[in-house]
This record gives sequence, structure tokens and C-alpha cells, in this order.
Amino acid sequence: MMLDCPSGSKSRGLNPVDRLTRNAILLSALLLLLLILSLAWNRFGITPRIWQLNALLKEDPVLADYPYDFRAVLFLNGIATLTNPTAGSVPAEPFLTRIDPELTGQAPDDDLMVVARERFRRHEMRAIELMVSQPDVESVVWSLDRAWYHKHGIPLGRP
Repeated sequence: MMLDCPSGSKSRGLNPVDRLTRNAILLSALLLLLLILSLAWNRFGITPRIWQLNALLKEDPVLADYPYDFRAVLFLNGIATLTNPTAGSVPAEPFLTRIDPELTGQAPDDDLMVVARERFRRHEMRAIELMVSQPDVESVVWSLDRAWYHKHGIPLGRP
């Protein structure tokens, strides 16, 4: 079918306005379908695995008692990546003094600081224990929680 265009040239198919309308309707229908599916996830018990792991961490009474919230940020091929304020790459002292102001000014080898560090390590081990107790989690890796430091105004060096 040949249509007359205002410019005088001949064109096949839909004119640009009709094509734009069709594409907008298709995109809107797709977005509506995605919205309906996302709202139905909880109703039918379909929740992403990462949400389930985070719920497990949040509901644990031992971890709930600690001022830092460990979170799962990635779960891929049996490896859970959890946030950690030290992640083995940052000294624990800035974190510990922030969550317990009594430690401010204490030397790293002070008894109070050692006890606080050991308490933190026990909570790290508890988070690992919870994760590997899941049948599909084979191991845990830590990811430095830079957002926690930013939120609390503690400067970090470059990555």
C-alpha cells in the first residue's frame, strides 16, 4: 500500500506518528506487565534468593543484637557476598569506636578494644554460619561496606 507523504515522496507502512503510537502502547503494556509481576512476587512466594538471605540475617537474634547489619549484596554460583565494615582491608578501630564511643582514644591493644574486636569477629562468624547453613550457599566472601563509612562521615582511602 502506497501512502502520499506531505513531502511528495512515496512511503510503505505506517507513518512516523502511527509508529510512535504503536511503540508507546507496546512499551506501556510491557511496563504494566512487569509491574503486575513484581507486585505478585510476594503473594505467590516468589522472592529473589538475595531477599531470602537478607531476611535470614535480619531475623537472627544474635545478629539483631549487634549495632551493624550484615547484608547480602550478591548471590551467584553458590557464593554469597556480604557487606562488612572491615572486609579484611580496613582496620577495625574506626568502625569499633563509632559503634561504641567508649572506645574512642583507646589503643588498638587495649583490653576494651580487644574485647570489642573479638565480639565483632564472633558476629562475622555467625553471619557466615547462617549463610553456609543454607543448602545452596557454598561459601561467603566479604565486600567492604563503603556506604556505612560514608553514612557515618568516616573517610576511607581510595579502593
